[in-house]
Amino acid sequence: MRSIAHRDRRSSLGAAGFLPVLFANLIPLVGVIRLGWDPATLAAVYAVEAVLSIPLAGAKALFAARPPPDDRESGVISVTETPLASKRGAVRPVSWVPPVYPRNVPFAAAVCGATAWIALFVGVAFSQVFDVPALLASPPVLASALALVGGQAIDTAREYVGRRRYAETSPYAVVETPARRAFFLVFALFALPPLHAAGGGVAVLAVFVAVKLVVEWSAFRATHGDDGSGGGRISDWLSGPTESPDEPEPIATPDAEPDARVPVHRRAAVATGVLKTLGGVAPAYATGFFIMWIAAFGLFVGGDPSGAVVAWSAAVFAALYLGAVAVNAAGFALAYASVEYRRYDDRLVAHDAWLDEPQWAASVERLRDASLVHTRLPDRVFDAQTVELTTGFGDDETERFVGPVSDGDALVSAFDLPVRSTDLPPMDRRIATVAVAVGLAVAAGAVGLIVGPWGDSADTVRIVFLLPFLVWPTRWLWRQAYAEPE
Repeated sequence: MRSIAHRDRRSSLGAAGFLPVLFANLIPLVGVIRLGWDPATLAAVYAVEAVLSIPLAGAKALFAARPPPDDRESGVISVTETPLASKRGAVRPVSWVPPVYPRNVPFAAAVCGATAWIALFVGVAFSQVFDVPALLASPPVLASALALVGGQAIDTAREYVGRRRYAETSPYAVVETPARRAFFLVFALFALPPLHAAGGGVAVLAVFVAVKLVVEWSAFRATHGDDGSGGGRISDWLSGPTESPDEPEPIATPDAEPDARVPVHRRAAVATGVLKTLGGVAPAYATGFFIMWIAAFGLFVGGDPSGAVVAWSAAVFAALYLGAVAVNAAGFALAYASVEYRRYDDRLVAHDAWLDEPQWAASVERLRDASLVHTRLPDRVFDAQTVELTTGFGDDETERFVGPVSDGDALVSAFDLPVRSTDLPPMDRRIATVAVAVGLAVAAGAVGLIVGPWGDSADTVRIVFLLPFLVWPTRWLWRQAYAEPE
């Protein structure tokens, strides 16, 4: 169905209703031509506005009440499949803000990377025609940026929160729309060098005004148009996703006490999330943030920076990197650590004790292909067990992880799972020792090249670029140490 947010705000103004927006966007050009305004400053303000709109959308996405759509393959913002995206329930930190939905956290986190990359591309394009460090240090640009942030925050409080627009949209629609518009701006900026050579700063500003008018027209059509007809593919794409799925049907559970309860082993669940993150996305994130730091340093600092500038910029990007890693690990913990598995008659219900909300349910009689997960180190450390099984049939067929739980026998018994034994098979200590040795050797070699007297900055860059590949042999060897259960 079409988003209610779009449907309810349509009117019959027609194209004439866009005239005030058109005149407002033409004012900068008039100011440059007639009043002597600086075109470079105005173009920088437009660029800052486009970039800042993305992290603001990430904050707004946390409150979006509609679930994210399943089909998100054609978007600019990429959010991989994660169990947290299907989380049911919300929490309200304080009474004066809307509920925060944990399922929206991956979308809010995804805008960080999108903001960084778009800012870098905009900076690269600007550096071809303007002095980027001088522009960013300009008081008019800084004042305008602060004004834009304040204005967007006020508009969010009045329109998005005050008029409950958050109840009518999904987190994907919230973050995807400004990302598409910023991407469109980046695409248009490739024409800056020849335009600047031909017409100077006025030509550059004219491009910004034209891009902004296309974006504003797309937004106008989305809120006042006639079902999206007659606008063209670009305008339709820029107007953002128009589908906001309805909230799924609630999972009914009896008011009576469950026949059995098996809680998740929370420390094992949190440790599993941390280990998955450190061995999976953390090395890739390290490479990505290092590239962004080098590129941002060259674009926005320039010259011969002091040691303090280098240290502070490195600290900022290190903090952003650690934040991204922490968010990724927290996503797994939010998805599993607070779950309690309950049995009501012949139904298995995964109930989130923190949100007090059932997450999924399945018939005990239809649980199949159950097997003990033997490749999780935290389960061995905390003496916990995790079971992988299949629920549903046809379109509803889903592979699920149940656990980790502290009492695997109680889990198997409570839900009649076809698992013969919950005893984890021993690891091959010889292979595990080799894996640890390889990992330590790679780490020692990398550190030695980076901090040793025989290394240089080029070696540091190579190691960071190769980090995801350097981790792979250790992961592969360690996985071979897990013996298959009998």
